[in-house]
Amino acid sequence: MRPIHPINEEQCRPYYGQPVFIILKDGTELVGTLSRLDKGKLYFNETAAGIQTNVSAPAKSRRSGASSSSLGKARTQTKKSNNPRTTAASEAFPVPYPDSEPFGAPFELDIASIGALIVPS
Repeated sequence: MRPIHPINEEQCRPYYGQPVFIILKDGTELVGTLSRLDKGKLYFNETAAGIQTNVSAPAKSRRSGASSSSLGKARTQTKKSNNPRTTAASEAFPVPYPDSEPFGAPFELDIASIGALIVPS
């Protein structure tokens, strides 16, 4: 286990996307995936949610601006492929339940409330 100290952009950046153990000054212990540091706050568990949002976005935008003739083509193409699309992100971290994250929903913490931020070695 390796502590991240001091907690600042330079020290945190190499660990973005990695699991961390958080001990708050009040003794509360949390686990999450370190996402980013911005304006005095640490953000956790945003990576997987952002990937899922980006994966579904192109399909929606493609259909919304399509004409009726191109919709027929899109329907034909989806009928041809019965296999669900997977991404490297979904294969690397399988989620046990639909719409859930490995460490829970995204959350943020003020840097001032964090007593220790630790990454596994």
